[in-house]
Amino acid sequence: MQANTTPKKSFWVRYRYWIMVGSMLVFLPPLSLISQFSQDSNFCGTWCPRMFFVWRKGMTGSEFTMGFVRSYLGVTLVVSALVSTFFWGRFWCSYLCPIGGTTEVVSKIVPGFLKIDFSKVPSAPIRYGYLSVYLIAPAMGIGQLCCSYCNFALIPRLFGAAFSQADRVYFLWTGALINLGLIVVFGFIARGGMAYCNFLCPLGALDAISNRLGIRFGKRVRVNASRCDACGACARVCPTWAIQMTDRVTIDHLSCISCRECEKVCEGAINYGKA
Repeated sequence: MQANTTPKKSFWVRYRYWIMVGSMLVFLPPLSLISQFSQDSNFCGTWCPRMFFVWRKGMTGSEFTMGFVRSYLGVTLVVSALVSTFFWGRFWCSYLCPIGGTTEVVSKIVPGFLKIDFSKVPSAPIRYGYLSVYLIAPAMGIGQLCCSYCNFALIPRLFGAAFSQADRVYFLWTGALINLGLIVVFGFIARGGMAYCNFLCPLGALDAISNRLGIRFGKRVRVNASRCDACGACARVCPTWAIQMTDRVTIDHLSCISCRECEKVCEGAINYGKA
């Protein structure tokens, strides 16, 4: 389809980046408006969305259950994301997640010649290989990735470093510097800004499964093959390289985050709705 720079009329499409920036202001320092209701300032503690579902070697059933209790807001966040994704697509990942939102927004201001294009890298094997290690390693007692390389810990501390000595001290730790490097390479200077989310985010991996399982029941980004001339405009703007161009256009719903950026540049061959 011939590229069309006029956005669709949907509120979510027209104001996506404003919604992302608003989520960053609400969830991240210095405001952290949402987390302050629970006396937190970041996604650790009661808001942790990564650790509660991981079984560690030697952990008893009651200890595992208490992990859900301690991170009850993180549990609520993850369950809400997975349920909403099943029916409406990945709104958390594409609009509301302040972590992915930060990497995508920052990538927008990075000059194009500095960006790394990961679109030729098959994302699913890396994503679920990482998720397998993330879940299996703690159960075998050979280390864990829950806190060591946590995107939900690093981004808030990156924002909070100007205001908190504890956040500045965090970046003196070798693991934090490695994690920062991963965020820079796979986020800030990645084309589309979402390679970290696509490869290394456990919550994103689980959300992608929910997205794929609900494809027949809920709304998704879909291609009308009869109206598509395979111009490739949609594939060029997809931040998670979820659109494949062969003799026809197909969307990989294990990678698609329902951001609808493709819809902005397509004259009617791509739409968001039920099958």
